[in-house]
Amino acid sequence: WRGVRGAIYEYVRTVNRRVYQAAGIWPQAKEIRTGGNDVKPLSKLNKRNALILLGVIILGLAILAPINSVTREIVIKREEEEKMRVIGQILPQELYDNRLLRDSVKVPPDQDLLRTRNRTVAYRARLQGKPSAVIFEMTAPDGYSGNIFLIIAVKEDGSVSGVRVLNHNETPGLGDYIEIVKSNWIKIFGGASLKNTSDARWEVRKDSGRFDFVARATLSARAIVHAVHRALKYYEAHKEELFRET
Repeated sequence: WRGVRGAIYEYVRTVNRRVYQAAGIWPQAKEIRTGGNDVKPLSKLNKRNALILLGVIILGLAILAPINSVTREIVIKREEEEKMRVIGQILPQELYDNRLLRDSVKVPPDQDLLRTRNRTVAYRARLQGKPSAVIFEMTAPDGYSGNIFLIIAVKEDGSVSGVRVLNHNETPGLGDYIEIVKSNWIKIFGGASLKNTSDARWEVRKDSGRFDFVARATLSARAIVHAVHRALKYYEAHKEELFRET
């Protein structure tokens, strides 16, 4: 009888193995002995527990879904507000009447001019349906302490509307004057273009160029001057595709 009982037990255990694996999170998903020497699987109990678990999961998702949706909308709204705050510093409102963040184009990585490693997004400004400016990101890889990440607004005629530093690791108290909150130095690019400034003049004054710099922090200024120069060359070469309707 022990042999027969053992065979029955092994059969029941084998038959229910898939159920236990599928409901592995349930500690109760195992065989139990009921009444004397009979061995019975918890098939009905397992199904009931699985249904209870499913109901709990569905209820949880139903409660969390609206919360996640609201949270996501808040985050997106704040991100857009921050983007518009920065854009507002480099592009006057009178230059566009479209919804900037809804009029964009993807810019592929560009190691030559923009020095970007990843795909970025350019925002197109339009006034009465006509292109007026474009805002895009660029990198100055040769700052004193490495990459300086920037955003630039270029008017339709190829002149700089404004430039801002988004992120950097320049020396506090020296190279950080490139930040608008530390000084107005970054505003020197306003109105500069390839037409009114020759290639040779896209340098700091120390290198016989047009642009001022702060003593003991030449590398930071030089890196940004070169980056802005390259960005204008990128705009000149890709103007048509930047404004192309998608």
